[in-house]
Amino acid sequence: MVEDEHNNKSNSTETTTKWNGVLIEADPSRYSELKILHDPLGNICINTEVSCQPTSSQSLLSILKRDAQYLPYDFDFLSIDVDGIDYWLLVNVLEGGYRPKCICIEFNPTMPIDLIYIQPRDDNIRHGSSLSAMVELCNNSGYTLIETTLFNAFFIKNELYDKYFFNEVPDTSIEALHEITMGTELYQLYDGTLKLHKCKKMLWHRLPIDEKKMQMLSDDERQFPFAPSTEANDLQRKSEEIRESAIDISMYCNSMETSKDNNDTTIEDRKRECYTKLNKTLRKDGFAVVKGTGISRSVVSDALRAAKSFLHEADESVRRSCLTKDRARRGYSPISTENFASLIGQQGPNDLVKKFRIGPESNEYDSSSPLHQPNAFPSEEIWDTEHSSQFKHSIEEYFEQTCYAANCILKAICDGIKDYNCSKSIQVLSESTNSTDNEEKKKNHTSILTLLGYQPGSRHKKGSKGYMRPLVSAHTDVGVITVLHFDHGKCAKLQRAAREDTSSTNTENVDWVDVDLSILDNDPIFVVNVGDCLSDLSGGSLRSTLHQVMPCPISNTLADDVARTCLALFVGLEPDTLLEIPSGEVLSYEDWRKNRIAKAQAVLKHTPG
Repeated sequence: MVEDEHNNKSNSTETTTKWNGVLIEADPSRYSELKILHDPLGNICINTEVSCQPTSSQSLLSILKRDAQYLPYDFDFLSIDVDGIDYWLLVNVLEGGYRPKCICIEFNPTMPIDLIYIQPRDDNIRHGSSLSAMVELCNNSGYTLIETTLFNAFFIKNELYDKYFFNEVPDTSIEALHEITMGTELYQLYDGTLKLHKCKKMLWHRLPIDEKKMQMLSDDERQFPFAPSTEANDLQRKSEEIRESAIDISMYCNSMETSKDNNDTTIEDRKRECYTKLNKTLRKDGFAVVKGTGISRSVVSDALRAAKSFLHEADESVRRSCLTKDRARRGYSPISTENFASLIGQQGPNDLVKKFRIGPESNEYDSSSPLHQPNAFPSEEIWDTEHSSQFKHSIEEYFEQTCYAANCILKAICDGIKDYNCSKSIQVLSESTNSTDNEEKKKNHTSILTLLGYQPGSRHKKGSKGYMRPLVSAHTDVGVITVLHFDHGKCAKLQRAAREDTSSTNTENVDWVDVDLSILDNDPIFVVNVGDCLSDLSGGSLRSTLHQVMPCPISNTLADDVARTCLALFVGLEPDTLLEIPSGEVLSYEDWRKNRIAKAQAVLKHTPG
C-alpha cells in the first residue's frame, strides 16, 4: 500500500489525495463485503471481471487506467490471485508500464520446478502457470524472486534486492526458495506400469487419483519387452516337450537305414515300434506329431519365408495374378471366399485366411481331370525376378520333399493298420506307397500343397456373446492324411477336438486342444492328421478328427510375430486307384472324392439358414 500525492481529475497541482489501494472483485456478494470493509479506509473497490486479452476493455491495464487513475506507475505492492490467467494479467500490467516495487503472484503448486508451463491466453481456461514460468517473466522484467509460499511467489525489483536483500537472501534460485509439496510425480516400472509418487489426489476436485484408471497398458500387456522372454522360454520348453514326444519315422523315410543299429535292433523292430506308436496316437486323437522325415531345416524355412512373402508382404496384385477357375485345387484363393464348415455339412462364416495351392502336373492324364491342372505361379512381370523365381523354387522343392515324406508316413500307417485290418483297400493303399521311385507315379498322385496366411482381422475382437469366431470353422480333411507345418505367428492357433467321440459333426460343447509345434531346428517337426478317405478305408478305426483355427488376441508384440503362415499338404491318391469301402462299395479315388464333396454340399444346401 502507498501514500502519495497525485494530480486530481482537474490536473490541479495543489490538490493532494491520500491513496491506499485498489481491490478488484468479480463476485457481487464478496464485492459487497469488500466495499463495507475498505470504503472507510479510502481504498478503491471495483466490481468487475478481468480479462487476459490485451485489447479487451476489461483487461487489467484498461481497468487500472480507467478506474484507478491516481495509481502511480511505481506503486508498492501488486497481488494477483485469479486461479488461472495470473501470468497473462502480470504480462498486461508490465507491458502497460507499471513497475510495482513488490509482486505477489499465484502459480500452480503441482507443477515441477524445472517445468516452464504457461497456460493458454484464454479467459475460459483455468490451468495456472508454473513457478518457473513466473520467474522467467519477472527476471526478464527486472525482478528477483526472494520468497515463496505453497501457492505464491514474491518478487522485488532488482535494485531493491541489491540494496536490502542481497545478504538476507543470497541464493534466489527456485531450488533454494521453493519445495514442491503438492506435486504429483509419475514414474514407470519396467513392465509398463505407471505409478504415482507424492500427492495422489486432485487438489481442486478433492478426488483421489486412481492408478488403475491411468494405466496405458492392460494387465496382460504389462511386461518388460527386453527381459528374457517368458513367452520365449515357455515356447522353448514346450518345443522340447513336443520334440521329445514326437514319433520318429526316420526308419521309413531314410533309405540309408542299415538292417541293424548299434543296439542290435533290426530295422523291422524299429519300424514296428514306430508304426505301433503312430497308429495308437492316431486312433486316439486323429492327430500325431512326427520327426525324422529327412526334410531339411533350410527347405522348410525357405518355404515358410517364401509363403510369408507371397501371402503377407507382396501386393494383392501379385496374389491375384494367380487366380484360377478352380481355386480349390490350384492358385490363389482370397480371404473369405471359401467355407470349410461345408465339409461337415454346416453353415459357418467363410474362412478368414488367404490360400495358395499347387499340385502335381502330369502328362499321363487328361488335362480335363479336375485333380490334375496346371499350377499358377506369379510371373516376373507381376512380381520381380528375384521374388517370383525364389517363391516358385522354394515351394516346389518343399512340395516334392513333403510328398515323399508323406508317402513314407502313409506307409507306416498302413503297416500298423494291417496288424488289425487286412481289407483290400488297405492293401492297395500300402502298395501305392511302394512306388516312390517311379517318376510317373510321383506325378500322378493328387496331393495338394496349400499355403495358408492368417493375420489380425475383425474376428480378433470378441462379439456380443463374449467369444471370438473361428478363422476357419470346425471341419475334417477330405483326403487321406494331412502333413502340416506352421510358424509361430501369434494371431492364430490350430485346435483339435478332444472328446472321445469325434465322429459326430455337432461342434457344440466340444472340448478343444491346441495343436503346437516345436521351434524349427535341424529336424523339423510336422503334424499329421487323418483325413476322411483314410478314416473310411480303415472302417473308422482311424478317425478323421474335427479341427479348427481360432484367432488369438494380439497385444504388445512386434508385427513380424503376428501373422501366421502354414504349409499344409493334403495327401491324395492317384485318381484311378480303386478303393473298397468296408460297406462293400468299390470306386476310384476320384469318384470317392466327388461323392464326399457332393455329400457335404447336399447337406449344406438343406441346412436351415
